[in-house]
Amino acid sequence: MSTFLRTAVAAALIAAGGHGHAALITFDDLVTGVTSYGYDGDGDNIADAIFSTTDPAGFNTVGPGPNQNYIREPGLEATSLLNPDLRVDFVFGAFGTLGFGFALNSTVADASFFGSMSVYDEFDNLLGSDTVVGQYTPTPAGLSSFPEGLVNVAFAGRAAYALLNFESQFGRFIIDDFSGTFGSTEVPEPVSIALVLAGLGLAGAAQRRRRAAPAAA
Repeated sequence: MSTFLRTAVAAALIAAGGHGHAALITFDDLVTGVTSYGYDGDGDNIADAIFSTTDPAGFNTVGPGPNQNYIREPGLEATSLLNPDLRVDFVFGAFGTLGFGFALNSTVADASFFGSMSVYDEFDNLLGSDTVVGQYTPTPAGLSSFPEGLVNVAFAGRAAYALLNFESQFGRFIIDDFSGTFGSTEVPEPVSIALVLAGLGLAGAAQRRRRAAPAAA
């Protein structure tokens, strides 16, 4: 098999295997007081994403109440007095985009109060980042009770982890609906593998016929 076909096979198997799945983490099962929260999106009993804090008091689940656009309690509520405030490890990698909604424990919307995320690969190279100032947003009941925003980072490559930081007036933040495409331990189904190999086999045969055809006079 040529180098081209070997590369094509590897790429096609990765695509067919579903090595990533889109996820929306709502933190609805988060337990107050824990310092680590694992999300298992594919049901294999292995966490795909792990959220952790160094605050010994751990996470809380109660935040700004119902008058918000980006937070639907319970969320992940924690201190904004650390650096980083929150770390997310992607056990089998994350791909494409990552995002979340946040609200800040502040009574004013100020440029110094924000939410941010920086995404890194396994070699600690920065893949992308985003910083959003918390703002009061229109809701059916008027302006949101607390400043809030949406953070989104688009990146190329495989993310190994992300660091989240927040600045708020009273030292607390809450996030919700963390979204992204996370890797998994799932492998391609035999039927998918067979279809991919069959298609590549036809492509290889056509390539050989072209090489064997006599050159035009």
